[in-house]
Amino acid sequence: MKINQIKAGAIMSYLSMGLSTVISLVYTPIMISRLGESEYGVYNLVLPIISYLNLLSLGLGSAYVRYFSRAKVEDDKPAMARINGMFLTTYTLLGLLVLAIGFYLSFHGEVIFGKKLTADEIALGERLLRILTVNAAIHFPVNVFESHVTVNERYFFQKLVYMGKQVLNPLIMIPLLLLGFRSVTLTITSLIFTILSAVLNVGYCLGKLRMTFDFRHYDFGLLREMMGYTFYVFIGIVVENINWSIDRLVMGWVHGTTAVTIYTVASQLNVYYLSFSNAVSNVLTPRVHRMVAEKQSNKALTKLMTKAARLQFILLACIFFGFVAVGRTFVVLWGGGEQFAVDYVTTLLLFASTIIPAMQVVGIEIQRAKNMHKFRSITYLIVAMINALLLIPACHYGGCIGAAACVLCTTVFGQIIPMNWYYYKRIGLNIPWFWKKICQLLPSMVIPAAVAVCICLFAHVSSYFHILLWGCVFVAVYAFFLWFFGLNKFERDLVAVPAAKIWRRIRRR
Repeated sequence: MKINQIKAGAIMSYLSMGLSTVISLVYTPIMISRLGESEYGVYNLVLPIISYLNLLSLGLGSAYVRYFSRAKVEDDKPAMARINGMFLTTYTLLGLLVLAIGFYLSFHGEVIFGKKLTADEIALGERLLRILTVNAAIHFPVNVFESHVTVNERYFFQKLVYMGKQVLNPLIMIPLLLLGFRSVTLTITSLIFTILSAVLNVGYCLGKLRMTFDFRHYDFGLLREMMGYTFYVFIGIVVENINWSIDRLVMGWVHGTTAVTIYTVASQLNVYYLSFSNAVSNVLTPRVHRMVAEKQSNKALTKLMTKAARLQFILLACIFFGFVAVGRTFVVLWGGGEQFAVDYVTTLLLFASTIIPAMQVVGIEIQRAKNMHKFRSITYLIVAMINALLLIPACHYGGCIGAAACVLCTTVFGQIIPMNWYYYKRIGLNIPWFWKKICQLLPSMVIPAAVAVCICLFAHVSSYFHILLWGCVFVAVYAFFLWFFGLNKFERDLVAVPAAKIWRRIRRR
């Protein structure tokens, strides 16, 4: 059942992301054109602030998975009830704190949004911040129920709810935009969807999973132990939020809302890119913690990390080279003008900065499960501060491309190199073997990469039809060379076995 849930979760993740990405590709240009570059820029300046408020979760979601997994392995039902009660109480208090801080900030828009915005833009940003703050505050206690679904590996339900939210939300927002509604209405719609998904998660946990709570014994000793664990998880989350959102804020401070809108196109594409890679690693999180709790070997953990990384790399490389082929025309058409052409190089730089960290997300969970994530958090914190300082001159002199190049450089020298050393020397993962298995895929990608460059340089790509046509040509070439020269038996079976079952069913009918 667990294996089926993992496969179902991965399939549902990709189905959800595929649908939501396609819908968003339609939704975002409509949103930009209907709201205008100014209002759309304000909206995207508020989002990083909300992501910073969400940092008050303190990394407790990871702690819940770790400590509940321990209690579950030991079948300690009273401990599981105490953990549920502790986390729900803690998250509720943190949600109230988010509400207070968010509303306080919403009355000081001229400080947090900078001097490049007009009075009307600041007033709009303050209204949006209040609505999104309520959204974030509600989601805090719901985190306990979502984490409970995750730790029980009920991925089908979890991804079904997520897919409904991600797909239906923009489908409702598109007609609202066409009818003339603005960003305030859109944020209220998002709030309604958050409430509905919260009701579904709470109902599923209480009704189906029989989730129990003990509010009588708040274990402060366990809280202190968890805080020692989550402190460095929290730093890691802070760093990730700074690295992936500070660039938009700096862009707004230096160049104003129009520059934010242009940069957000590349940034949004990078969010889609990252989400596709996380579909595999997210469903493996409880397995990693269970393997560590069961004291399985570093060899087994290395194999799991490598298996996930190869799948992620195959997908990410396909998207990267596909974007090389047709990406320039796409960003111009999608953004709505030639001014968005700069997002072609910007997006490629952001993609390049994402590939290796995304491939090694399972390694992050291994660190956390082993309680060895301190080094990563401190290293990333130092890198984030350097990145924030370098972004100011990079944005000022290099604009969007300068910001993306800054992110790439700090990621390579401050994150990838130190972390691979740490995985190998301190955690005990066989990183040379890991990279040997990853590099075995590279020869099969040489000709597809050359084809992508040729399409970029010589093919006539001027419409969405051309993008689809040449994109299919590239994918066909990529799939051919990967299938015959890159994939191993396990990876081929992921496609061949389900395809054979479907074919047998068709023949029987």
